[in-house]
Amino acid sequence: MLQPILSWLQERGSASLAELANHFHTELSAMEGMLELLERKGRIQRLENRCSRCKGCLEVKPEDITIFQYVEK
Repeated sequence: MLQPILSWLQERGSASLAELANHFHTELSAMEGMLELLERKGRIQRLENRCSRCKGCLEVKPEDITIFQYVEK
């Protein structure tokens, strides 16, 4: 499952945790674990989130603003 995630991120450039979980029909927690592994290996990076839709975090879900980006080697 890790290689398809890498390939998809490479094609798109970046995607949110929610987009990745939805695309691969995976639970958020399972996808988060796979992404953390890829991040530790240096294959992807988590982008700093700067949510401009601030409503006190009542309307924005963390999985929508946690963005991962493919890292070229």
